[in-house]
Amino acid sequence: MGTLYLVATPIGNLADLTERARDVLGAVDVVVAEDTRRTGKLLKHLEIRTKLLSVHGDSPAHRIERVVELLAAGDVAYCTDAGTPGVSDPGAALVDAARAAGHAVSPVPGPSALVAALSVSGIESVGAVFLGFVSRREARRREALESAAATGLPVVIYASPRRAAAVAAECVDVFGEAAPLVVCRELTKLHEEIVEATLGEADELEVLAKARGEYVLVVGPAALIAAEPTDKEIIATIREQLGTGKSLRDAAAAVATELNISRRRAYQLGLQIGE
Repeated sequence: MGTLYLVATPIGNLADLTERARDVLGAVDVVVAEDTRRTGKLLKHLEIRTKLLSVHGDSPAHRIERVVELLAAGDVAYCTDAGTPGVSDPGAALVDAARAAGHAVSPVPGPSALVAALSVSGIESVGAVFLGFVSRREARRREALESAAATGLPVVIYASPRRAAAVAAECVDVFGEAAPLVVCRELTKLHEEIVEATLGEADELEVLAKARGEYVLVVGPAALIAAEPTDKEIIATIREQLGTGKSLRDAAAAVATELNISRRRAYQLGLQIGE
């Protein structure tokens, strides 16, 4: 039974490839790649002549089945175009299929735009929310942003040069103008740019107007504390207070203090509970 290795590859600087990744790519029987042209250039640079097979996000099921068949004969490595497979990149379906067939799956960690961007953001936190490339559908995108904002953690978003400015602009509505923004463009590459600002300044940032490069946006949680609670959140909190035996007037007063809203608003929304 072979092992499927998920090999992290450089996100820009070839020198970031780990020695272990080099060894694995040279030792496996087959290297499966999201794009054989890109991975082929990497293998050529490493002077490795391992056989290449293409499996990307839109590959048919029989291509994944072929990789599982190859695992029965030996070890296989999987690489995406850059960074870590399965992290906003293809890989999950292949991992599931390999594991279902009884094969071991082993990570070969290394470069990651997510970790690189967080490390230079200067935003302290006990964690972060990773959204990757957000949906092109407005409703889903907005829901994802609002859910992430509600955690009070830094949020990491990937974006293409065509969408980076638009995504930052939409974040203003969700996180507020005062929220910290760190724009990372072309991380580890020759023309790397890392710019600190606030979301309110996003529309003036030249870095977001570049026509080329991959972007990572890190949005800080500082402005979330002052975010206005929704009617739904206020009503839910009033219900909790009413459940303790308080009158509506007392419950509204408690909620107004807790959520930093007017007593009038809390009371008016509380009246809807009995409707």
